[in-house]
Amino acid sequence: MAHAIKYHPGIALLEQFAEGCLSADVALAVSAHIDLCPHCQQLQRDITTDLAGSLMQQRVKADHTDWNSMLNDIMSQQEPASAQTEIIDVTAQVQVAGREFTLPRALQRLAAKHGKWLQLGGIATAKIPAGGDHHISLLYISKDTEVPQHTHLGLEMTLVLAGKIADENGEYCAGDLLINSPDDTHTPHTLPDEDCLCLSVLSAPLQFKKGLTRLLNPLQQFFY
Repeated sequence: MAHAIKYHPGIALLEQFAEGCLSADVALAVSAHIDLCPHCQQLQRDITTDLAGSLMQQRVKADHTDWNSMLNDIMSQQEPASAQTEIIDVTAQVQVAGREFTLPRALQRLAAKHGKWLQLGGIATAKIPAGGDHHISLLYISKDTEVPQHTHLGLEMTLVLAGKIADENGEYCAGDLLINSPDDTHTPHTLPDEDCLCLSVLSAPLQFKKGLTRLLNPLQQFFY
């Protein structure tokens, strides 16, 4: 990528990802970031190697399982006549607002089944059926558009997939992963000459803070 990715998951989060301890929703965001970030790809390889070394040093308990018999039993079973394999059209692109964006590998299968795009002004969202406790969606923000100031009732993870977004704390480009908690309040916005596509992971709705935008709080189904 032309720019240096500055915002990454912490080492503890990468270790939990390698150990398979994260929820599927959070793991999806971390995996998509790794797809976009050479630095975290190397870290992940190092962490995985260290974990493998630790497992090799553990003493293995005696196993008296008759694996050959178990394998023969499995191979002798007939596949149910009604069993069908679902064929999913996996695509690397997503289209919104007349634009086409390339998605990281980790998102392609689920994003191919995204819901209908819902639009409010210059903001559009489409839910992704991840099936976990968090709400996952694709979030498109057109040029020179502001998301009203809000805080978070839970965890908010935002992975920039394309373009650039900014808030009071800085600017974020493709590959940057932002993690916000209920302690964080911000006003994300795009720049006058660049739109943005993000992956949004929320464990609870947003809470709008200022003036008339507080009236949006009952409309949380748009974001959550």
